[in-house]
Amino acid sequence: MPLTLRQQRDRISLYWLFFLFALLPLTAVFGHRGVAPWLLLASLPAFARGDFWQSAFGQLFDTPDLRRPFFAGFVSILIFCIWIFLSGFWSPRGEPWLAMYVLAPALVGGSVVWFAMNLAGVWAYLLSYAFVMAIAGGAGVLAVEGMTGGFLRGLLPPHEPGPPGVRDAIALGRGVTALAPAVFSAAALAAMLKGKWVGAGVFAVGFAAAAANDVAANVTALTAGAAGAGFALVAPRAAVRCCGWLLLALLFAAPLTALAPVEALFERFGGVAPPSWLHRIAVWQSVSAHIPEALPFGAGADYARVWKETAPMIAVPGAAAPVSLMPTHPHNMFLQIWLELGLVGVLSMAAFIYFGMRVLVAAPLRTGVAVAACGAAGAIAVSMFVEGSLWQVWRLAAMALAAMGAALIHSLYRLRARQRS
Repeated sequence: MPLTLRQQRDRISLYWLFFLFALLPLTAVFGHRGVAPWLLLASLPAFARGDFWQSAFGQLFDTPDLRRPFFAGFVSILIFCIWIFLSGFWSPRGEPWLAMYVLAPALVGGSVVWFAMNLAGVWAYLLSYAFVMAIAGGAGVLAVEGMTGGFLRGLLPPHEPGPPGVRDAIALGRGVTALAPAVFSAAALAAMLKGKWVGAGVFAVGFAAAAANDVAANVTALTAGAAGAGFALVAPRAAVRCCGWLLLALLFAAPLTALAPVEALFERFGGVAPPSWLHRIAVWQSVSAHIPEALPFGAGADYARVWKETAPMIAVPGAAAPVSLMPTHPHNMFLQIWLELGLVGVLSMAAFIYFGMRVLVAAPLRTGVAVAACGAAGAIAVSMFVEGSLWQVWRLAAMALAAMGAALIHSLYRLRARQRS
């Protein structure tokens, strides 16, 4: 029997996504920033479908009621992006278009989530297998690269001018960061498809990639994510609520780093803790102390990059040379929102987190979805607090990739329920 036009379109879309998933491991290893354009390309099958525009946006605007968490969450992120745009007019950087750095991943991420939730029959299973193999494959190659000192990256130019392996080590660590949130979706999918031990194996490969590439933030992120995923296995709704409130607590408590006794910490942990950790504490304390001057409206999008030009140099115990008190960004996304976007940015982001939590809790939440969501939330929380920047689009794309995996889990649950009925 010949395929209908819709079936032909869906088959082409699946082949396109299979091709992209085959490229994803290479993207993570050779160019972590490529996760953002990868996500854009993955969104094309959704944007090409009329029912996407009717269904996704119809759900938003047919009943525009702020009492609906889904609509309220959309309005919250829209206000956040509009405020970024407006802040660009008083920011020293003068770049209102930075709003697209957040709005584009949000819209594109929403499209791939919608597509993953609206796959028919066997194609949902096939795409789930592709997702698992892409994430596990990427993590596996990253683990091997970490253990071999970047063998594959070393075969390709350009050859770094500094100490051998430094550039590759940084890039590989960021490749792990790009995949870390999605590891939990891939593990949960693998458990559904092939059993819990296979799911545990997928997580083990992800953790091995983090450990082999010697980035403490990634190891901490996956450990925090594992704690959230484990909680979700026992109490899915309670875990989702806990993760949501934890993210809100980190956002609102971030300025308390102004109280950090930097000199005492330098004296106590100098020569023990890595210099990058001590430097980060000094940066956070400096940013937090500067926040009151920027309130209520914020100093403007990407203000930290301008501040870097006049920031003093400080001596950090263990560092080879003095370092700037303000790097390119504060290495803490929560503090960055406070500093650059002020109260409007903080409150709109808080609303987005809160209503996102409400959407998950109000839905018929399955354990696998909760495991993926809470695992990713734990990993994302650590990344946001210790190294993330709002203007690194690949980090936001990594969050959307994890959400796509959670949406595939939801699709599999729904298909299995239909098969039983």
